[in-house]
Amino acid sequence: MDDSPVLARVLGRLERVASFEDDLLTGRSRWSDQAYAIFGLDRSEDALPLRELAPRLHPADSEALRELLAALTERHEGAHALCRVIRTDGGVRHVRIAAEPVLTGGALSGLAGIYQDVSAQHRTEVALSASFDRLNAAQAQAVLRNRVVLQLQEMIVPQAPALEATPGLEVAARYRPAAEEYRVGGDWYDVQALPTGRVLVTVGDTAGHGMAAATGMVTLRGALHGFGFTGRTPGRLMEWLNEVALRTAGQPTATVLCALYDPAARTLRWTSAGHPPPLLLRDGRARLLETSPNILLGALAGASYEETVTRLLPGDTLLLYTDGLVERRRVELDESLAVLRRVAEQLGSGSPDEQADQLMAAVSGDTDDDTSLVVVRVT
Repeated sequence: MDDSPVLARVLGRLERVASFEDDLLTGRSRWSDQAYAIFGLDRSEDALPLRELAPRLHPADSEALRELLAALTERHEGAHALCRVIRTDGGVRHVRIAAEPVLTGGALSGLAGIYQDVSAQHRTEVALSASFDRLNAAQAQAVLRNRVVLQLQEMIVPQAPALEATPGLEVAARYRPAAEEYRVGGDWYDVQALPTGRVLVTVGDTAGHGMAAATGMVTLRGALHGFGFTGRTPGRLMEWLNEVALRTAGQPTATVLCALYDPAARTLRWTSAGHPPPLLLRDGRARLLETSPNILLGALAGASYEETVTRLLPGDTLLLYTDGLVERRRVELDESLAVLRRVAEQLGSGSPDEQADQLMAAVSGDTDDDTSLVVVRVT
């Protein structure tokens, strides 16, 4: 637990994310400042140990807390749970708890983790579901449905976003909606400049189309964004996200490629949950980066995700994408990926934004699926 003060300072800079520590040897607990805000408590009050949290939760969530504590204290496994916190002012917060056991000499000596207030995400999911119910009330509202869904799609995953600055990288992202009207897809991307100086880049594809796919995408993308600030490696993040998928309404399945770039060492630590491989463009030659096959998210409880570490060089360009970019009917995937390699090798020396536009114009699947693309250049 020596690095916990650093983690607390990192999380203290973020809204709706807080750290906690329970020292089981001394009986003392410690929260970051954000935890008091989440629970609606004054900072002069003592931090509550995780095992004493039940009175602060909705009664229906007590079992989720018991399962979380059993995993931590009995099986010595990391775990997470989504609970409703009842604040002293009567307000309710939807809070995701992710925790790990702290072992000393093989014996349990403490618990450490984060609280993430996902109330806004929950309201978005409720609004999406409510919108879907209203839009399906009558076929006559098809035109309105198309307009509303496209607006939701653009709000969740912008087609050409203005990304924040990322240390050691130039990054561009693109999103192309599905061809048919109101077929909201489940593709997403995310680029996070973490307070540690590292950069987390992810692309994902939730199975299906429509509001169910969009809601699943919002849940998984939001959870992974919050998990990313814990500083854990991509393999661990995918293990957590797999459990989120299994416990989400509708049990969405998804493929995800999750990569953590360290600009100091110029290394990319990454894992794939059943996702198409990234493509590395170096000195005008393109090759697919291979890794051990891992199962997609939401298919198997307790799945583990093996990581690969790739050393990068200045000028290297990486392409992370979803299958909508390359999949074609009656064409083998290997052949489609070969086309992507050839197009990548013909890219000019323009900026990642220019290269992203060239790729989206030159490469396209024909399965009516949506597409996400992230172009990353090492500086």
